Amino acid sequence: MSDLVAHRTDAAFDKMEPEFTKMVNRSDFGPELEKLFQYCGWPLDSELKQVGTGTKLYGDGHTNPIRKFTYAATTNQYPKGQCYFSVDVASSGSTLKVTTFGPLKVISGNPLP
Repeated sequence: MSDLVAHRTDAAFDKMEPEFTKMVNRSDFGPELEKLFQYCGWPLDSELKQVGTGTKLYGDGHTNPIRKFTYAATTNQYPKGQCYFSVDVASSGSTLKVTTFGPLKVISGNPLP
């Protein structure tokens, strides 16, 4: 999240797992983030709200255990508590890499405590 808050798109790309970097060109990553973050705004800060576990199923059928991190963030469009960012991390060889991430907007109901 710190790389996204600081607009360090190259550093964020370097933290992605190989399956992701094989599908997305580095030069396209920053512009695609801009499009993705139009949904909720670009994060200006982050506060860890939840940590969980899960399993990712890949297109080729293999699975990988993941840790799920959910952050509350003030964005350039919304106050903190209206947008959250989910970041899933999986092992990739001997390191941990980001496998999926994205914004989550509160549509109705209560935000995370």
